[in-house]
Amino acid sequence: MDKVVVLTGPTAIGKTQISLDIAKHFKTEIINADASQFRRGLNIGTAKIDLDSVDVVHHLIDIIEIEENFSIKDYQTLARQKITEFKNKGILPFLVGGSGLYINSVIYNYELTDTERDYKFEEEKYNSYNNEELHKFLEKLDFEASKTIHPNNRRRVLRAIERAKIGEKISSFNQGNQLVYDALVIELTTDREVLYDRINQRFNVMIEEGWLKEVEELKRNNIDLTKIKDIGYKELGLYLEGKYEFEEVSELIKKQTRNLAKRQLTWFRNKMATTKVNVDYTNPSHTTNEIIKLISDFLNK
Repeated sequence: MDKVVVLTGPTAIGKTQISLDIAKHFKTEIINADASQFRRGLNIGTAKIDLDSVDVVHHLIDIIEIEENFSIKDYQTLARQKITEFKNKGILPFLVGGSGLYINSVIYNYELTDTERDYKFEEEKYNSYNNEELHKFLEKLDFEASKTIHPNNRRRVLRAIERAKIGEKISSFNQGNQLVYDALVIELTTDREVLYDRINQRFNVMIEEGWLKEVEELKRNNIDLTKIKDIGYKELGLYLEGKYEFEEVSELIKKQTRNLAKRQLTWFRNKMATTKVNVDYTNPSHTTNEIIKLISDFLNK
């Protein structure tokens, strides 16, 4: 199987700089594996790298408009195409990002179907269904998933219906357990308290860099902020409308980001076979050198 290297870790852990150093060392390019980086116009709030300020080529960043549909199947197809391109160019396929499900869809044998391009999930249309009726509806869409979700867990049932409607059956994720690449997945780690402090500090930096102005610009362009899934945009929009005090919205966004990190860590722990590397923030070269050795040993096997 073709060799692929993945660098992942929770939000705010410091993947960007480390990935640049690794890419330069191995004279390769980066395939984005962070779902928040796909959409044009969402920059500061997603900690998107400024491509004009770095000399490492990045792929699959700013590839769709904010309100454009883009499924995991779409990503799987594009990322695998990029891996083939990298192999044809004789460079190391290098995926970087914290979206574990997207990463797994690429390196494992997930069988996904094409999304319904104009489908928009409207949870309200199922309000008239009781739990039993809703579960039977799921059975028709994704029978295997329905066997693993209790009818009374309405939230999970609705989520499974939503996934099935856009061609991403939950059951296909559970069945995709065979690697299609020889993949080294490196997971950056740190103490939970350190990570949470980095999350809190990063929010402050984002505000200083002009995140509020970015949100104002989106509002001027008539972008519906309530439909942006990335943390903070909807909330800052409500702040600009006077519905939150700044301290209140700040704490809310920080809390939501910490919760995202928790979910990512749970995914990495339960759904991915990773090689963990603890980040040394006092001497970053130690971390970079450890990763370089891991990758070199992997490539020489």
